Amino acid sequence: MSVVLPNSINYTEALPSLPDNTQQIPVVASPVNGSSFTSGAQIQFDLLNRGFLIPDSMYLRYTTTVTNTGAFQVYQIGCPVYNPFTRLDVQIGSQTVDTIQSYNVLMNMLTNLTLDVGQKYGLQAGFGYLNNTSVPTLEQLDARDLGAVATTQSYSLGGPLMSILSNSEKLIPLFAIPQIRIVLTMDAIANCFNIATGGAVTAFTITNCELVYKVCDMGGQIEDMVRSMGDKIYIKSQSFSCASQTLGSGSTGYNELVFNQRYASVKSLYAINGGTTIGANKAFDSTDITTNNGDYSFSVGGVIYPQRPISSLVNRAGALMELKSATGSIYDKSNAFSINAVEYASVSATVTTAQAMGKFYIGTSTEKLNSDSLLTGISTQNSPISYRVSLGTATGQAHLITLVANYDALIEVDTVNRQVAVKC
Repeated sequence: MSVVLPNSINYTEALPSLPDNTQQIPVVASPVNGSSFTSGAQIQFDLLNRGFLIPDSMYLRYTTTVTNTGAFQVYQIGCPVYNPFTRLDVQIGSQTVDTIQSYNVLMNMLTNLTLDVGQKYGLQAGFGYLNNTSVPTLEQLDARDLGAVATTQSYSLGGPLMSILSNSEKLIPLFAIPQIRIVLTMDAIANCFNIATGGAVTAFTITNCELVYKVCDMGGQIEDMVRSMGDKIYIKSQSFSCASQTLGSGSTGYNELVFNQRYASVKSLYAINGGTTIGANKAFDSTDITTNNGDYSFSVGGVIYPQRPISSLVNRAGALMELKSATGSIYDKSNAFSINAVEYASVSATVTTAQAMGKFYIGTSTEKLNSDSLLTGISTQNSPISYRVSLGTATGQAHLITLVANYDALIEVDTVNRQVAVKC
């Protein structure tokens, strides 16, 4: 009988080693199109064309300057570090391979669905919650309090920059592809701030903006080995797509909102039921638009997800567990939220505050199997995605509904012609 040693005492196992000339290059990229940016402006970064990009090393840092001209309360709503950016584009060569609309709204949701309150507390100085002078309570880990005085304030922010690049499961071979450009588009002042009646934010500027990432250069011999792996190599990644529609005030009964998002592998779906006229957070809020008297579901390729609609009338707590399944395993202790009972209880007519946002997000997993397989999600069958809402009680305001699709993306690198295509 042969004996198989456990890995813990198998000292003959060969370990991979890096080439002797491997070097890590820390890169700090400044915008190529200016140094000061205001509402509506684009911020453009060009990446290096050497070595391998380390995907999870990419983050953004910058200084924000806000001028409030009246003695009226002002909040920068949502997650402050992402608040200014309404759109992110990733361009490779002359081709746009990843576009995320409503980037600030998406990242505010993901921050609340992937970080617990302890993690948000520890990141307060970088993400910008509350201010730099007061010790926050757990309820003050949303928005930035700019006070109620006429003043100009400057503060530094920094956080991870999520995109199809940072979500890659392997290093990105920068040497084998055309120039990569990342473009961030700034949102309008009216969408970024909650301003008390009579107040005004007259200036909102970003300066000292830098994109930080790391490149691993292993030398020409390793790069030649990568090129010899085939005319085309494939890198698995994932990204998010956002689309929005308005559901009118006073809506009732059955409503089906159709979103033109078509993908080969959708892993999970989310709906952000944003506000328009009631509450402090506009599109950043997400409330129960059925007012505890209805249900929600998604239609993808003619199939309803989940099988039984998510009911806010029969089992409101079940909606939270279904949302947890959309972000990972419900048994994973690290799959944590930052949503308290008050935030989760928000309904259509709730007057939310900047520091007690509405966080009644609707979500469900559409993944066939959580594994390392190539495409684990479901296909939309080249059809749009529908968000179905049954309203037993009329909506108390108009709602800006943002549908978020988390999808698999396959980056195809043509090493011969130095071209890139993304299949999703």
